[in-house]
Amino acid sequence: MNQEDLRSRLFIELDCVTLDAKKVAGDLTPAQLSWQPPGSGWSVAQVLEHLVIAHESYLNVMRPLIYERSAAHADGGTAAWEPSLMGWMLVAALRSSRKLPAPTLFKVTTAPRDGVLDAFKTRQNIVTTFLRAASALDWTRVRFSSPAARWVRLNLGDAFMILTVHAQRHVKQMEAVRDQAGFPKG
Repeated sequence: MNQEDLRSRLFIELDCVTLDAKKVAGDLTPAQLSWQPPGSGWSVAQVLEHLVIAHESYLNVMRPLIYERSAAHADGGTAAWEPSLMGWMLVAALRSSRKLPAPTLFKVTTAPRDGVLDAFKTRQNIVTTFLRAASALDWTRVRFSSPAARWVRLNLGDAFMILTVHAQRHVKQMEAVRDQAGFPKG
C-alpha cells in the first residue's frame, strides 16, 4: 500500500473516531460515564481511560523513533508500506467482533481520571501530530517492540493502524454501553 495514501486515510479516520467519541460521551453526566453494565463490562469512562493508557504507551515508544535524526527515511519522500505479520494479525483481531482481553499493561486499575474524554482527544491529536512528523519516514523500516509484549515486533505503520482501529473498536463498545437497557437516562 502506498504510505502516503494510508497516511491520508488515517487522518480522516482519526478525525472521525474522535468526533464519534465526542458524540457518544460528550454529553454524558458523571453518573452516566461511570455506569457499568451488569457483569464484567466497562463503563464509558473506563473504556476511554483504557484508550488513553494504550495510546500513551504506544506514543511513548513512537516519539523517539519519529524524531530520531537517523530514522529510516523513504526514498524521495514516498514509500510502500507493508504491515508486519504481528501488526497485521493484531489489526485483524481488533477489527473482529470477538471479545479480546486487554493486555495487563492496558487494563484500567484505578478510577478513570477527571476529564477522560479530553485526555483521549489530546492523545488523538498527538497521533495526528506524529502522522505529520513521520511523513518522510519509511514506516516499514522503522521498527520497535510492542509496549504490551516485547516479543511482538511492529513497524511504525502498524502502530498508526493499531491506534486507529483500537479507538474505532472501543467507540463501538461505548455505543453498546449507552444502548443497554439499564443505562441511566439524563
